[in-house]
Amino acid sequence: MTLEFENELGDIRTVSTQERLRTIRMQPLVTGDLAPFFSLAGAPSDWRASVFGHKNQEYTTSVLDLVSARPLVISFYCPCWGRYARPYLDSLVRLHQHLLVADAELVVFSDESPKVLARQMNGLDFRVAYDAESAVAQRFGVYSEDDPVWERVSGISDEAFTPALYVIGPDRRIAYHFLDENFDQPIDQNVVFNVIRELNDAHY
Repeated sequence: MTLEFENELGDIRTVSTQERLRTIRMQPLVTGDLAPFFSLAGAPSDWRASVFGHKNQEYTTSVLDLVSARPLVISFYCPCWGRYARPYLDSLVRLHQHLLVADAELVVFSDESPKVLARQMNGLDFRVAYDAESAVAQRFGVYSEDDPVWERVSGISDEAFTPALYVIGPDRRIAYHFLDENFDQPIDQNVVFNVIRELNDAHY
């Protein structure tokens, strides 16, 4: 689009503008979708995530290995969530204690480095994986540079994941999903346990 402006001296100035591209909204995966491939490499206190396989690593695993053994619960955590971050993390800690009894595994992806997470998440005994470039989060549709959380939720000024939790069965299908796009909903742990019980009864 071309616009013309006239100043107080009568001079005409032409300005060309470009139409702003519409934001492509995030499209998180939901129940029934196929969970994307990811792999983990490293050690218990230093897992790193990739959407590709890891080579020449002593300790590696992938979504295929994890779902073949037991139901898999994955979640995303960002310390930059401010006041929301600690309560969400505490809910994952409580959830994990019950998942141990239910024979399910929890993997949490974060966009913080392992050293920072070690200080913030000391003593946690479930897998926390560093999603360095938010590649796994993008595959699950809970992170997008085109639709940043800080444009939609006040109090968040950093690049951040949308809080999300997924239960995945042996066929890599998502059996349950939880999304908190407005940062105001707790995880319904009873629903999570019921879905895991059904997966265990049917497949494991």
